[in-house]
Amino acid sequence: MKTVNFCFATHNHQPIGNFDYVLEDAYKKSYLPFFELAQQYPVRFATHFSGILLGWLAKNHPEHQQLIYSMVGSGQLEIISGGYYEPILSVFPKRDGLAQIEKLSALIGQAFDTKPDGMWLAERIWEPQLPSLLYDANIKYTILDDTHFRGAGLEEDDLTGYYLTEDEGKAIAVFPISKALRYTIPFASVDETIKILQDAATEKGDNIITFADDGEKFGVWPGTFKSVYKEGWLKEFFRKLDENSSWLKTIHFSEALKTLPPKGKIYLPTGSYAEMMEWSLSTKKAILKYESFVHSFSENKEEWKEYGQFVRGGFWRNFFVKYPESDHLYKRVLGVSNRLAAVKKTLRKTEEYQTTYDHLLAAQCNDPYWHGVFGGIYLANLRHEVYSHLLAAENGLSRLEKRTILNIETKNDQITLENLSLRIIFDPLRGGAISEIDFIPKVFNLSNFINRTAEPSHDKLTSAKESGDENGKSKSIHDQVLTKEKGLENYLIYDWYQRGSFIEHFLSEDATLKDLQQMTFLEHGDFFKAHIEPQITKSKTAISLNFEYKGEVFHNNKSHSVTLKKTLELPKNSETMSVHFTITNKSASILPMRFASEWTFGLLAGDAPDRYYESPDIEIKNPKMNSTGEIKNANELSLVDEWTGMKVGLYTEKLCTFWRTPIETVSLSEEGFERVYQGSIIFVLWDFLLLPGESWDGGLEVSVKNLVK
Repeated sequence: MKTVNFCFATHNHQPIGNFDYVLEDAYKKSYLPFFELAQQYPVRFATHFSGILLGWLAKNHPEHQQLIYSMVGSGQLEIISGGYYEPILSVFPKRDGLAQIEKLSALIGQAFDTKPDGMWLAERIWEPQLPSLLYDANIKYTILDDTHFRGAGLEEDDLTGYYLTEDEGKAIAVFPISKALRYTIPFASVDETIKILQDAATEKGDNIITFADDGEKFGVWPGTFKSVYKEGWLKEFFRKLDENSSWLKTIHFSEALKTLPPKGKIYLPTGSYAEMMEWSLSTKKAILKYESFVHSFSENKEEWKEYGQFVRGGFWRNFFVKYPESDHLYKRVLGVSNRLAAVKKTLRKTEEYQTTYDHLLAAQCNDPYWHGVFGGIYLANLRHEVYSHLLAAENGLSRLEKRTILNIETKNDQITLENLSLRIIFDPLRGGAISEIDFIPKVFNLSNFINRTAEPSHDKLTSAKESGDENGKSKSIHDQVLTKEKGLENYLIYDWYQRGSFIEHFLSEDATLKDLQQMTFLEHGDFFKAHIEPQITKSKTAISLNFEYKGEVFHNNKSHSVTLKKTLELPKNSETMSVHFTITNKSASILPMRFASEWTFGLLAGDAPDRYYESPDIEIKNPKMNSTGEIKNANELSLVDEWTGMKVGLYTEKLCTFWRTPIETVSLSEEGFERVYQGSIIFVLWDFLLLPGESWDGGLEVSVKNLVK
């Protein structure tokens, strides 16, 4: 009789910072019904829980942990380890990767009384140096998409087992996940899956077919709770695995390593699953060209079948190019990791160090670093949670290092000023713009927002609107065009420069708030994109950065020389930074100026009643963070966050006009396209006239105050 071995696994993951109600919903729709049903059938399989999810389940549903414990004890279930906080292991230091794996493996041992042999790689992202890391973490195998193997030249018939690979002579096993099964389970009929397995059966019976994918696709993904449970797909699947057990053997990965030989040795190229490699292409144009090429090539089915395996997309690390916010966060985490590694060995045994290190590991959770079919980097709450842990790690590190109260650091083309309340990071390559403002007492990054970027998926949104198919559905989440609200195409506004604070603009005299709202204003100066190295002044009481640039302002179809001097001072014991500008007309013409200083803040919720604007003696009709408005002849505008307990205030020396407008992105989530509030842009504007050789002086103070002492 022909037989085949089937290794079946689920990967259950929730990112750090996800809302409790989201996890509870996933528990009720997926985690609980899946394992309760699985326990009723003699089907052996494996599962992975990220440390974040495992910790949440232990706290909120200990009965579920007991269910898993009993399934492990009976031999039905194999538990797979991984990085505790689901980092992309290949991009962080090896020391951190080992700590991530050891932390989750230790928790698995404690909770389920078992030692995991395998691990799940977050997003199946592979780089050739990983075998030595996994080996050193006592991991014997991992599971990757067949895309990785086909990219190395293997054919379909070669993907019926596992291979050995190594780095530095340290070998581990790698199992190829069947892409065909990823698309039939649980979207096609059960018989289609059984047919794929049956076709792999042989008289020798040594073939292994592997399936491993998100556990959330069994109940959480759109439409799957109905199909998987209410319509009985999963019950039928388990029943037919049992009915065909005479030739279809469900086995554990660890059992396969002990009883079946490897297919051979392999060195895999960098990669992930096919969709991820497409998403990681660094520009929208590249992705659309790639999609077009794949579509046209695959129309010739014979050629595609023969050569399609060599068509690959991008490289995951290019998300750091595609999203500067991801690169900024990544470099910040690396900086803290390197500082922690330099801490004296005697301090590493302290509780303070361990707590600090765990905050750093939490900041490596992968979800806020990329975007694909799910929200990822576009979800402000996920970025906020990662930044909170990063800032908590920095606070602990400063205590370990016994840092002074007032600090300045110049590194990686950035300048950081820091006192006990504020950490301010400047980018001289962008005119001295501020890329990050941290309110240290609240471990809150006030610059936690993301630019509005043209995504290839936006074309699907507009196409669906034009065709009237806004709520069209398909079997796979990768193809669905769903929207959470109507009219989202009206919010497809894109930023044509990298947003931040302390950015100076020279606008046309007729520029309006609507121009800012729609990002159609014209920039008449070249200061915001200039490379300006500052003069740094430090005393016992304050640090000052002084930027000076002689640039051009365009007026009446001519360029005019203008010098801009801008200074930011951070006192030693203060929650306030002081900003001053001097603008000098170096041309021979009279120049009318509409000068704006840009400040952008992310306070997480645009429509919440406990986050709002206020200005003394001025009634703001709609004070919510997602409002657009103009306040003339004012000296003060504040952003109040009662939820966090802080207030951001802007106070000007001279009367000004305040423009405010939100950053709202349109991105994909499991439930379709959605609008997400990212932050609020504030333009502080002054209108004045400069004679040849004349100068204008002005400035403002920016404070961040703790509302709860």
